[in-house]
Amino acid sequence: MQKAVIFDLDGTLIDSAPDIAHALNRLLEERGLEAYDLPTVTSFVGHGAPRLLEQAWSGRGKAREPHQAATDLDRFQALYAEEPTQRTRLYPGAREALIALRAAGYDLGICTNKPEALTHQALKQLGIDGLFKVVVGGDTLPERKPSPEPLELCARHLGAELAATAYVGDSEVDAATADAAGAPFLLHTEGYRKGPIKTQALRAEFSDFARLPELVERLAREGEARHK
Repeated sequence: MQKAVIFDLDGTLIDSAPDIAHALNRLLEERGLEAYDLPTVTSFVGHGAPRLLEQAWSGRGKAREPHQAATDLDRFQALYAEEPTQRTRLYPGAREALIALRAAGYDLGICTNKPEALTHQALKQLGIDGLFKVVVGGDTLPERKPSPEPLELCARHLGAELAATAYVGDSEVDAATADAAGAPFLLHTEGYRKGPIKTQALRAEFSDFARLPELVERLAREGEARHK
């Protein structure tokens, strides 16, 4: 099987909450609702855009009919697509870690709840799109994380065995996804998690991306030892 590593995106490789907040607050302004501060919007991130909007409207004491929710989602995604990376930054050392993993023979994939088209747009604008062989977004399948199906699909496209493929993420959603899929989980501690991560899948955590290639290699060695 091919050696591979799969990554979440928002809060894991990129700090995208400022652009998400900007698009959300533009939409709220259009709808005559009060804007949110950045920490509050960050707390909404992780379950995908439909859930983000649901939380935003709920926080303002507003309910919506299904047709209005669909209209709001389309408008939010259009606003976000106008400026997906103007305020977004790669986490320090992320690009270098990805390049090092590729040089060590790992194929890389993305498994995120961000819509697939917006994911490709962000990766391209940040100059890292060519490093990934597969992208599975929040709308690639009917189910999104924490369902294991998106992660399983990503691994299949990579030709990788999930039990031997690290999933790198930052949140409770990512941890639950790794648990459900049976993948070892590496936690980026500088992302958007809401509290302590409790998961059987957690193998290591890191704040500095310079540590990531060695953590991945250590997992690979442990896997090889178990199969001897």
